[in-house]
Amino acid sequence: MSIFFLCFFQILLYTLGVIIACGLAVELCYQLCFSLMGRRATRVFWLVTGWLGTPIHELGHAITCLLFCHRIEYVRLWPTRQGNAMVEHSYNRRNPYAVFGNVWIALGPILAGLAVMVGILALVYPSTLELLWQSLSSPSQLNAVGSDLLARVGRLIKGICFEQTLPIGWRIVALCAMLSMALHVRLSVADIKGMLRGVPLYACLSAIVAAVVAMLGESAHHATVEILRRLAWAIALLFSLIMIFALALLAILIVWRILLSVLSFFFGNRR
Repeated sequence: MSIFFLCFFQILLYTLGVIIACGLAVELCYQLCFSLMGRRATRVFWLVTGWLGTPIHELGHAITCLLFCHRIEYVRLWPTRQGNAMVEHSYNRRNPYAVFGNVWIALGPILAGLAVMVGILALVYPSTLELLWQSLSSPSQLNAVGSDLLARVGRLIKGICFEQTLPIGWRIVALCAMLSMALHVRLSVADIKGMLRGVPLYACLSAIVAAVVAMLGESAHHATVEILRRLAWAIALLFSLIMIFALALLAILIVWRILLSVLSFFFGNRR
């Protein structure tokens, strides 16, 4: 019985738990950035950071809606005077597959964002992508996850900064695209509310898997946990790369606000 409960907890932790934690970390950076910009500059900030990230976020919702038999009622890929970017959808609440899809529709922007980020690396930074695959294939030990993760992300950032496979113009475009993506590979409050409709069914399926693993014994449990750890490691590593870009934008805005405050202080006193 103890194997069942342990395996059930590990399934939830290494799948939904890791993804939700990473998505909320990006959401925090997103909210802090918009707070620093202020209301007047919010649209300018969106134009700078969301020209690619926002439509990919909404397309992530839309594609997963189609995959899980949800009907798309309305799509707005960019914010307009009529309202924010959004995807409105409906589904048959008696269809378990559609109900289960609520989890993945909420996570759609994250999956789409990660896929596009990997695609950019493949096109512009192939050597860095190869380094990423090597890091994914060899997860760190549990007692050194934090330090090892930072070291590997540092190597990836170094690769992006110094790899010269393509001309500098293409690399600048790729960096701008990844910066635009960074703040939109996130999990908003609305996404979490939508996800909750499918979480009970996800938990039931996880419990069934845990029960099967428990019946197969300790060796099956160890094998399952190893697969889950590799999955969680891959998600954390990819998100760490995204967080670097999100934190870079946050740092730029903090410096910008400090400079504005200093200029306001000196020029305000002269008046």
